[in-house]
Amino acid sequence: MHRQRLSRSRLRGGRLHRWFGDGVVSKALWQPTRGSLARAWLVGFPITVVPFLPAQSVFATIAALMVRGNLLLCIALQFLSTPLTAPVHLPACYFVGEVVRGESPGQVWNRAWHEPKILVSAHAVTSLYLGAAIIGIVGGVIGYAVILRTWSDKPRRKGGPPGDESMPPFRPIRHRKRSV
Repeated sequence: MHRQRLSRSRLRGGRLHRWFGDGVVSKALWQPTRGSLARAWLVGFPITVVPFLPAQSVFATIAALMVRGNLLLCIALQFLSTPLTAPVHLPACYFVGEVVRGESPGQVWNRAWHEPKILVSAHAVTSLYLGAAIIGIVGGVIGYAVILRTWSDKPRRKGGPPGDESMPPFRPIRHRKRSV
């Protein structure tokens, strides 16, 4: 990002910095750490599961800023909810919502797969959003726990490239002046 002149020092004093303050230029929002990734998943996954939600990335960004989660992961999660994933996403939300409301799982399964138009009817709205809330919260909490248990923040050596702990720190070569 430094090549595009997007460093924290260059952003300070700019328009974004005046609007949002030091929160936007914080390292916690941009570097993938265990805590920031887990918080981003916790708030980003429920937002992406909600069907027909306009401006998901805007809501995800606001949520990530509020909990100091990784902005890049939170926005990337929103691309899980696309028209390509709708044939799996919508029936799953409808199924969970109807089962929670007391319907028989077998009947709901048959209705969801044999009558797909029912998923966009007025009857299905409550079940879709109830199922999305349940799947989103459960998936967010499970993802949060998995990231906290599996992701390890390896300390980096100062001066070395990210992710390469085996290299010694970079030290510039100083040339001595030769006398003639």
